Amino acid sequence: MNTKDMIKQNNQLRNQLNPENKKYYEEILVYIRVNVNKDEQQTEETLLEILQDILDAQKNGTSAKEFFGKNPKEISDNILAELPSSSGTSLIKFVLLIFILLLQFNLITILLEPVIAISFFKTGLPILLSASAIFFILAVVKYYSFSKKTSYSFALLAFICWLATFLVPIIDARLNGIGQTIILSHQTFALILLILSGIILVGYYLEKSSFFEIIPTVILAILEFTVLIGLVNPATLSLGSKAIFSTLLLLLLFVLPAIQFYTQEKQS
Repeated sequence: MNTKDMIKQNNQLRNQLNPENKKYYEEILVYIRVNVNKDEQQTEETLLEILQDILDAQKNGTSAKEFFGKNPKEISDNILAELPSSSGTSLIKFVLLIFILLLQFNLITILLEPVIAISFFKTGLPILLSASAIFFILAVVKYYSFSKKTSYSFALLAFICWLATFLVPIIDARLNGIGQTIILSHQTFALILLILSGIILVGYYLEKSSFFEIIPTVILAILEFTVLIGLVNPATLSLGSKAIFSTLLLLLLFVLPAIQFYTQEKQS
C-alpha cells in the first residue's frame, strides 16, 4: 500500500474512534507527521498500526490512555526515536520545493511593479522571514496539544516574522534602498519566475498532486508568460488592477486548499 492509500485509510478508520480516543490519537498523529525528516512511508505505516491497536482496544472496552499510557507526547517521542530518517534526497527535495514556493509567491508582487529593483534586504530578507514563519507555524502545530505556553511562543515568533515581511519594503523605501540593487527588465524577471513555476509544476506532477493544488501556480505561470511575451506590461497596469489580481491570488491560496480539505474529509 502506498503512502496516499494509507493516509486515506487512516482518515476513514479514525471516524470509528470515540471522541476521547480520537483526540488522543490525533495528538500523536499531528506531532509525528510534522517531523518531515522521518521516512514518510514508515511513518504512515506506524501511525496506521497505532490506530489499529487503539481500535482493537476500544472494541474490548479499553481506552487509548489505558492501552498506551496517559502521556501521548512521551509515546510520540519514543515512536519518533524508532522511525528511520528520510533519505537525504527526499528531504532536500521537500525543502527545495517549499523554498521555491516561497520564492515564487514573494517575487510575483515585484513583477507587477513599474520598475523591478532587487536587493538582498528588500527581496531576500522577506523570503527568509517567510521561511522562518512557516517553521514556527509547524512548531505551533506540533506543540499545541502538549504545551500551550511553548505553542504560543512559537505563534508569537511566526507573527513577528510575518509582520516583518511587510515592514522590510517600507523601511527600504524610506531609506531609499539598502544595499546593492539590481535592475531587471520585466521580461527577464518573468522568465526567471516562469522557470520557478515550471519546477514547481514538475514537483507537483512527480508527487501526483491534486488539481486544486496546482491551480495557483498555473495562474502565476500564465501571468508570467503574458509578461514575457509582452502581452501584459506591468508598468502600465493601474493600482486597481494590481489590487484585484493580488486579492484574487490570495483568495485562491486559501480557498482552494480549504475546498480540497473539505472534499477529502467528505470522501473519508
